[in-house]
Amino acid sequence: MISNSTPEKCSLSNLQCEITFSISNKGKRLLIFKNYVFRCNKRTKSKIYWICSESECGVYIHTNTTNELICINGNHNHSADPDQLETKLLRDKMKERILSETTSITKIYDEEIAKANLSKGAAAFLQTVIEYRSNMSKARRKNTPVIPSGVVFDIPEFYEQALSCQRFLFMDLFMKRGQDRILVFSSDQQLQLLFDSEIIFMNNTFDITSANFKQVYLIHAHKFGQFFCRTTSCILPFTK
Repeated sequence: MISNSTPEKCSLSNLQCEITFSISNKGKRLLIFKNYVFRCNKRTKSKIYWICSESECGVYIHTNTTNELICINGNHNHSADPDQLETKLLRDKMKERILSETTSITKIYDEEIAKANLSKGAAAFLQTVIEYRSNMSKARRKNTPVIPSGVVFDIPEFYEQALSCQRFLFMDLFMKRGQDRILVFSSDQQLQLLFDSEIIFMNNTFDITSANFKQVYLIHAHKFGQFFCRTTSCILPFTK
């Protein structure tokens, strides 16, 4: 039996700093204490009752509604798994970024792995980037706005800005009321690159436009004398 009882000399305030919270795969809040995971069993106006996530374990924790520790009782009848918990917390960080950013899932995965400095045990539990990307792509799609079927729609502020929170939607213009809408996307940095370039390259495509738009028109600037860098993306209602 693994004991996790609290010595009487240890005050609850000293243990408070060891409590953290996470979210389950089903979106439920979890409490973490000394590498053990607890789920919410009941909630009242003044108290939250947490029980160990292992169904055969009788350890429980009580907190108030502001997450302050009230009591801890019982001894765990199973070992903690810090490696698996470390992996879960890392996945939670990745998921939070994936649902709040437009950065590619692969890039988020690589960046968080580099920062995490995982133990060998935790690394063994971690999904490969291909497995993780497949699962998280479904979660991201649920948060992605539905592709509009017409030209009259609101663009969420999130999509009007670059990752740096600077303006990205350069122009949003209706040539006719309720129809023939023009959308132009470009950041200030991209426009400066375009204006500084002596050579520009323009091309268009008619195959990937959404309903009621006719073409996507792209403008590229010559950079460092070696390659062309996209500076402007235009979604147009005409083919001219």
